Amino acid sequence: MSSTDLALRPAHWLLLAVLFVLALAPRLYSAQTIGWHWDSPDSFTLINFDEAGSCRAALEGFVYTPFIGRQTIAISEILGNKVPARTVGDYGKVRAYCHGPEHLLVARTYSAVLGAATVVLLGLMGWLLLPEQPRVGLTGAALLALSGFHISESHSGTVDAPSVFFIYLFLLVLMLAIARGWRGLVAASPLLLVPAIWTKYWLFAVFAYASVIPRRAWDYAATGFDTPRLIALVLALCVLFGLVTNADFQATGFYLLLALFYLAIPWRRVPRAMIPVWLLVPVLAFALTRVELFANFTTGEAASNFGSGYSAIGWNKWLRNPLNVFAVLIVGLGIPAALCLPAGIRYLARDRARARLWLCLLPVLVFALFMAFLAPVTYYRHYLALIPAAALLSALGFWQLGIARRPWVLALFLIWPALLAVDLESDYHTDPRIDMRQWYQEARPQRVFMSFYVAPPAEFARSHLLFKPEYAVGDAQTLRQAQYLVLSENWYDTAFANELNGPYVGNTDRLIKTTPEYAAFYRQALAGEHPYLEPVRQFSVANFMPELVLHKWLYGTFQVFVGDIVILRIRN
Repeated sequence: MSSTDLALRPAHWLLLAVLFVLALAPRLYSAQTIGWHWDSPDSFTLINFDEAGSCRAALEGFVYTPFIGRQTIAISEILGNKVPARTVGDYGKVRAYCHGPEHLLVARTYSAVLGAATVVLLGLMGWLLLPEQPRVGLTGAALLALSGFHISESHSGTVDAPSVFFIYLFLLVLMLAIARGWRGLVAASPLLLVPAIWTKYWLFAVFAYASVIPRRAWDYAATGFDTPRLIALVLALCVLFGLVTNADFQATGFYLLLALFYLAIPWRRVPRAMIPVWLLVPVLAFALTRVELFANFTTGEAASNFGSGYSAIGWNKWLRNPLNVFAVLIVGLGIPAALCLPAGIRYLARDRARARLWLCLLPVLVFALFMAFLAPVTYYRHYLALIPAAALLSALGFWQLGIARRPWVLALFLIWPALLAVDLESDYHTDPRIDMRQWYQEARPQRVFMSFYVAPPAEFARSHLLFKPEYAVGDAQTLRQAQYLVLSENWYDTAFANELNGPYVGNTDRLIKTTPEYAAFYRQALAGEHPYLEPVRQFSVANFMPELVLHKWLYGTFQVFVGDIVILRIRN
């Protein structure tokens, strides 16, 4: 079968349909069950506080893109859940509608369906890239269907899973247009580029158009570079732009060091017309530091609602960012599949005949390098776009193994991520906050301080006040007004993570979880070393798969918004 032959066998379509159902089942089940019935029959507890952010953006002007929110609102209204009059712009009414169970169920279902549909897109993408090896695309699609990380993001009413769907839909259509030579479809592809970008401002999608650049232009630009030199050039570019986005480097003022980039260029072998291009790269990088928007985002001037200076990351970024990419790939695919990635990448590098098709995936590579060297915001869900392409490359690498042809090997290859998905997903259904409800019935506290993400039982909600570490300073007079302090790992672990981010915004009044002093307090409290706090109960996330166990030991709980709950008695 040639790359231009679009005649998929009926068996392949059937297998894709089976994979869609396999992917949809856990995503849809969790979407419709998580958070329900915690406090009473038919009750609902919001556990992911970022859910429906796009809905809030559509009605209130929240910081999310409104693209997904407008769709989920429209679906919700068709089903009878109309937006009440005078809701738009009213903070309280917007939150009540967007975080209400009726709309949230729609948002989660929407995310689950598109998450499962992404599995089908990946299967088709694998078939276009390797039509003579249909098992590669099907195996990659199966890996994505079974990815616990992708499942967990697909049952959440956030923009992440839908954004990945629209990204890969655009990439697939562009790949199809190139494979068939359909220039009209290439010209129409910007219609799909818009949602690919607008769902989550994923500007990396534009790099896919590198695939339509004539081969001779690529050959001309690469003149003078052999493969090792090209790899060195890419790494030099990553380091160059990593430096200009590094707060510690900017503090030194040693911008002349950017000129070391010139050592990566074989000047005697490059065409004359390319010399000015390579000469201007460090100059361009320096100029970007003088652009206000770029500079604000990379030096910590831009503040979130919680005052954390997104980015402002110093030398530690060089360690933290690559480790995050590694952690996401390990947990997102499972150890066996992740170990197959290098073999898949080697095959891709040798597949010169389909280089233009593989270039359609260039946005994913650029995004991976961005997250490894530049990214200021590194919450795991932001890496989700890496997982489908990584699953495809892992499948490609797997089928290069001689032992892969044995059925039991393939079964084990897929059983591992399935077990990992069960382990990860079970934490959402056995959330520590559910067990915490029994403690509330036993202790019946009258006054409680809590961190974000605790989600106390509804009947005790009025007795809770939001805690700040300043309350525990000195004689802790404010702290001692309550009986207990309840802390969520999702809050104090974020403080630990943000402690690593270097400089922070100048307005310390807005810093409620990001200062090193705050992180030090949480460590002291959790260790039982604070004079006014005594740990009395802990409700923990329990995992059995090595990926999650190791991550919890090194980094804390992998799952977003599901973490340990620690209850501390306040000594008076």
